[in-house]
Amino acid sequence: MSLLFCLYGAIGWGQDIKLKVVGNAEDGFNVDIYNGNQLVFHNSEEFKLKVTNLDFSETTEISNWKGSQWSGTDNFIILSKETYLSDFDLNLSMTVTYEVINSNVVKKSIDLLQSGMPSLYYTLEENFIPANPPSKYVTFEYDDFPGGFAHEIFPSAGFVTSDNQLVGILMDAGYKNHYTRSTRRRFNGHGGGFVGMRILPDPELLSVATLDERAKGKHYIQQKFGELYDLDQGKEINLKFSSDFQDIGGAGIKHQSESITLHCKPGNRSGFEVAVPFEDQKTYTISFLAKGNSPIALKLFRTKNGQKTVELEHGIKYIDQFPIKENDWTLFKGSIMVPYIENDGVSMFLGTQSGVEATIQIKDLQIVEHQPLKQAYNKMGMGEKATKTSYVFIEPWVDHHDFVIASQSRLSEGKGFKGTLIEKMLYANFNMLTWITSVDDFTPLNVPNLNYAPDMYNRDSFFSVVSNYNEDLNLEIWGQWAKTQNSTGAVANIITPYMGTIEAKDNEATIQFLIWAMLNKRRFNAVLPKDKIDKAVAYVLNEFDPDGDGICESHFTLSQIDVNKYEPKTDRLAVNQGIFAIALKTIRELGYDISDEYIQKAITGYLNFYDEDRKHIVFDRDYPDIITMTDLEPEFFSLWLFNEPILTDEMVINHLEQIPILNKVPNSPHPEFGTTAPVAVRLDNSENGYSYMTADYQPFREFGESNYKDGARDGFYYNGGSWMRPEYCGYVVGYRHGWKKALALMENRAWAEINLNPKWPYSKEFIPTKWETTDSWWLSTRGLCWNVFILMANEVAGLRTPEMDPDFKKSK
Repeated sequence: MSLLFCLYGAIGWGQDIKLKVVGNAEDGFNVDIYNGNQLVFHNSEEFKLKVTNLDFSETTEISNWKGSQWSGTDNFIILSKETYLSDFDLNLSMTVTYEVINSNVVKKSIDLLQSGMPSLYYTLEENFIPANPPSKYVTFEYDDFPGGFAHEIFPSAGFVTSDNQLVGILMDAGYKNHYTRSTRRRFNGHGGGFVGMRILPDPELLSVATLDERAKGKHYIQQKFGELYDLDQGKEINLKFSSDFQDIGGAGIKHQSESITLHCKPGNRSGFEVAVPFEDQKTYTISFLAKGNSPIALKLFRTKNGQKTVELEHGIKYIDQFPIKENDWTLFKGSIMVPYIENDGVSMFLGTQSGVEATIQIKDLQIVEHQPLKQAYNKMGMGEKATKTSYVFIEPWVDHHDFVIASQSRLSEGKGFKGTLIEKMLYANFNMLTWITSVDDFTPLNVPNLNYAPDMYNRDSFFSVVSNYNEDLNLEIWGQWAKTQNSTGAVANIITPYMGTIEAKDNEATIQFLIWAMLNKRRFNAVLPKDKIDKAVAYVLNEFDPDGDGICESHFTLSQIDVNKYEPKTDRLAVNQGIFAIALKTIRELGYDISDEYIQKAITGYLNFYDEDRKHIVFDRDYPDIITMTDLEPEFFSLWLFNEPILTDEMVINHLEQIPILNKVPNSPHPEFGTTAPVAVRLDNSENGYSYMTADYQPFREFGESNYKDGARDGFYYNGGSWMRPEYCGYVVGYRHGWKKALALMENRAWAEINLNPKWPYSKEFIPTKWETTDSWWLSTRGLCWNVFILMANEVAGLRTPEMDPDFKKSK
């Protein structure tokens, strides 16, 4: 095995972390952390705790908790104390445990237990105080963070000491520490898009001392669990903003005494833009009344030096088609949390993107700044231990790029995970994208990335959650899927906190539900609700093959390439036929009567998609020149779930040999090969042997016609984008079938995920295969969760074992 698989799993810097108890019985005990003989943290307390009853009528605080007794060594210390809360007539047992995990990582756990009150709310605050003023603070997205709360794609902050040591602070997953990183919900009125929540959980989950505080000698990194902002309580400040409305698309803005009239012209965008007075790390609400004959678009963009840059992410987004009425006023009201945006300005567009001539009236346009009421929302049930876990890591400072990598790898090490660097990074990303559903629902929720938050796309969460052996997490999220099952037996495609969904369709979600049930029975001997499985089995058999001939028909693809709906149902797709064969084998293992003959009919149908002349599996019979990685997914499932092949070695190798490997990089592990392959591309007789899809040769109908003209998306998204999970799994299929290039390409693809864009050393939804600068990569793709499925791929390849997962030992 080469460098990527052998060495990256054992990174260490020879640090010498030690723990030391300070204090006395009278004043209390707490713990200092040393790096060798150098004091790194000198905290004044272990944590602060705010407790309130369920009607918020009584509140008490413990401002500087220290232990009354301790035990331990240089590497393991327990502090404990029993506290009587007179305001509640309640005893509260509290324990803090420090454990040196390895030469770089310390784990800190805080356990709270009360047995005298049915339930109470609490907020817990930890301050990590540097022993000496740092040279700078860093966060996951910023090399020199000026302070305040940091709402970023990964909750990590650290500081650099005067002798160039990096000290980082991390936290456990939200479903364990009981937080959510969602800042928005789906909008109502079927208008699509997102708006910020009125009850905003955990905005100050991670904070850093501000410049003003540092100037006064106050330094800290803070984690705060269980606090919400209530935007409908507290103070509101009505803001004035510029009357300099810029006409966009020839809208002909007409100001009247009480309203603004827009005569929007045909085109991509018609309306007005105006600067709005948003500032970093504050919350706002935009509201207005509107009527007219076209849906409204509302867009917020950051501006720098008068130029628009990127869209503002954390509240109002994707409001492209807000529906209004022609003769009656409709209210729009949406909040937004502005994170640190480098003191950029913000520009608002209001108008239409419908492309048709329209008249829109707007009145009572208002922006409000909030000084919201802050309340506790974490619950401490009677007799139920509540735990908050954090991690400290120390290593030499190199640069911000390495800090981002270390934040991921050290978190995994702290949790006891073993693996290569890419495995650690993906496992950490998975944990940071798995949190609680809402302030009132602590059920786990797994989101693809922050761009999709707060929604759990079930098909994505399948690949994410089955990649680990945590029994509770697997059973709880599978159970959430089960609750979405409709009267036909179909499992929903999505769970959307704060709003409903009726999206259940004949894609692969219900088949995944059954595969997951089979895995839960194998791994945990789980007893699952038979009625739910009965209905899902009946749905799969009746929906995909009602005539029982073994040929799968569906309105949708049974894979990730989901930009098309087929009317009527189609049997043209190879991946559908192969996944249906896997479904039949799964249903049989679950105890249902599925004959060998029936399964073989389905398998033969999949095999028949191999074109002997073209030497590859045909993605879509109507577009035989298109080749995809997803068409090897049924073969991967067969090897993973049943340890037996469906395809022959010749079929697999011939297929993989024709997929172009792009983005060659001299310093990749195998520079003779490329580092990424397109998930879907057209094979042709050109010098390259391939071309990207065009508006007139693509299988996606309206989507392809509008997106693939004039080379607009060449190398991006489903026109040649490189998606790690199907690509890597395809290489593992090749490895199992004896393809000699497989390991080298697995290593290159893992390298590409970390290094191809040095600004983004973390998981991505896809990597473009045609680009001139990484500035063109889509911001929305950062941090895709389901790439952690390569843990299962590496098990199939024999490169890792289940025992490397810290939760495997808990399996039955």
